[in-house]
Order: sequence, then C-alpha cells, then structure tokens
Amino acid sequence: MPADPNATARRCGDCTACCDGWLKIRIRDHDVYPGHPCPFTGAGKCAIYDARPVDPCRNFVCGWLAPTSPLPEWMRPDRSHLIFLPASFTWRTIPVDVAVAIGARPKAKARAWLEGFSREARRPLLLQSDGEWQAHGPPDFLRDMVERLARADDPWR
Repeated sequence: MPADPNATARRCGDCTACCDGWLKIRIRDHDVYPGHPCPFTGAGKCAIYDARPVDPCRNFVCGWLAPTSPLPEWMRPDRSHLIFLPASFTWRTIPVDVAVAIGARPKAKARAWLEGFSREARRPLLLQSDGEWQAHGPPDFLRDMVERLARADDPWR
C-alpha cells in the first residue's frame, strides 16, 4: 500500500508570506503588494479559506510546499525571507524560477543557496531583492532580462 502523501507533506504552519503583501496579486478586488497585505488574512489565518478565489489563491504554488521541492526544510518562506516560485515562466522553452524577498532582502544563506541551485541545476533564476530584479543564468538570459527590465517590462512577458 502506498504511503499517505499527507503524512510527509509540508504544511504552511505559521507562514503567511504569500498573503502578507510580498507578492503583487489581486484578491476579490483588493490589491495586495508590499505594505498592503491581503485584507482577508488575520492572526496567521485566511478568513475566506474555504471560499478563497481560484486565481491567485488556489492556483498558487509555493516552491517550498511543492511535493517535489528541492528546497531544504529551513527555506520555508517565513524563515528564509524568500518566496520561491518554481518554473514561473519560460524563456526560450526553458523554465525560469522566480524568488521574491520577504522584506527588504532575503537572508544571505537563502540567497546563496538559491543562486547555487540555479547554477548547479542550470535553471535561470530571477531574484527580486531590495526592490530590484537580479537575473542568474546563461549570458543570453541575463542580456534579455536586462533589456526587458530597462524597458520597464515585466521580465516574464
């Protein structure tokens, strides 16, 4: 009999980073962004959890919670100060990971781990920290992202 997948699955616990305003999202006509957390979150819980919208809430994939997550246990977003979004978009058919800082900047250990993972796995990474985007990956990816950001385009479009 297969093991119960919920027995070893990670849980959010006290982490509410995705709702705390670090990701720019819109929930039921409310903009959520740094300084403006989701109005439906309080005391570490979602007040509309059972009726939360499909997009972005139900469709959201936290890289730390993903069943095949490469992230170590200590990289839970509220501990590492980073939200990891695996394969958020593709660049020339290559999946690109995105990491968004919680607060001004992620913990140095977490940032170093992600940059090393990007190099070793040969997966391009966009890291938002201190309000700026930084690209890690092949030279063509870096040039393309710099050009997109210089035009004030979203890098993933």
